[in-house]
Amino acid sequence: GDYKKALEYYNMALKIRVDKLGHDHVDVAATVDNMGLVLRAQGKFAEALEKHQQALDIRLSKLSHDHVDVAKTYNNMGVVIKMQGDYKKALEYYNMALKIRVDK
Repeated sequence: GDYKKALEYYNMALKIRVDKLGHDHVDVAATVDNMGLVLRAQGKFAEALEKHQQALDIRLSKLSHDHVDVAKTYNNMGVVIKMQGDYKKALEYYNMALKIRVDK
């Protein structure tokens, strides 16, 4: 895929969403989380984790701690951490995601 172009479009969408909705809106979190997916696909793991963490912070501040979108972000973070080779820490994130999904 054209990851550079994807990030350009996500950045445009992010600017619009922040301007219209504010920095801490759940739609902003969705865009930022998706940017993390693109960065992960590019092998930019540290940047991907930063985006996922930003999305998680917004989601935890606006949604319940057991919301499925929180679980999605935990899972996304687990994938990146696994790709970095930290399997123990990745498993912690996968388990947090799984607990939310099983309890729902």
